[in-house]
Amino acid sequence: MENGKMTSNPVVQSYEKYDEDLRLSADNVRRLEYMTAIEYMNKYLKPGDSVLDVAAGTGAYALYYAARGVQMTALDITPSYIDILRQKATDQNIHLSTFVNDARDLSKFSDQSFDHVFCMGPIYHLPDEEDREKVMRESIRVLKPGGLLFLAYINKYFVFSHLSSENKQFLQEKWFQKIIQEGVMRSSDEDCFWTDTWFTTPGEIETLVNKFHLEKIHHLAQDGIGRILADQVNAMNSEYFKRWAEFHIRTCEEPSILGISNHGLLIGKKRS
Repeated sequence: MENGKMTSNPVVQSYEKYDEDLRLSADNVRRLEYMTAIEYMNKYLKPGDSVLDVAAGTGAYALYYAARGVQMTALDITPSYIDILRQKATDQNIHLSTFVNDARDLSKFSDQSFDHVFCMGPIYHLPDEEDREKVMRESIRVLKPGGLLFLAYINKYFVFSHLSSENKQFLQEKWFQKIIQEGVMRSSDEDCFWTDTWFTTPGEIETLVNKFHLEKIHHLAQDGIGRILADQVNAMNSEYFKRWAEFHIRTCEEPSILGISNHGLLIGKKRS
């Protein structure tokens, strides 16, 4: 997809106004989301592995692993994010490949060319099933047999509960229908509060992964109950937050916790 078409994309327009650098570091709860993913990625990634990050943002995961000897290729649909990522890599003397690219089209890469693939966001900004399946199909195509796909999503049950508890205007049938029943919001909607978004559930994600014949290795809550208790967790000093995070990691695969987490992460293995 050409850069002109990308910059007219409503998701790109939304993120161009957003400080992505703060998203995973602004407070304890946001750090928890990032730390949890890193904890599980560390179980499988090793120096020399080739990894494709199909929605790298400004490089939170890509730069972390490139600095540790992983051969990272980082893509993002938002041109300014790739500019920031490249500047960070230069400033930190980190080598990785970068491209402005839509996750739905990975045609610049050959089949089975990466040991692992990070898909940490694009599917939850694709309201149309056909587009989500393009991302899945392409991510799996470039993944080597036995490789892992790290697939992040947003949980509709958390979203509705959180919004309706924060603002009573969301305690309306139309929002229940939009978020819980339909699971889709479009930037063209008159009452859109973010951008193009797909809200889903842990069960629906497992169904999607099964459709593409991946073997589920882990399914975990990146935030756990941290978002529900955000004020308390964000007030913790570094010592207490470290303890909280340790207990969170030990319980994040518990299904009842996964069901109310804001962000979920499914790690699936491509069958040989």
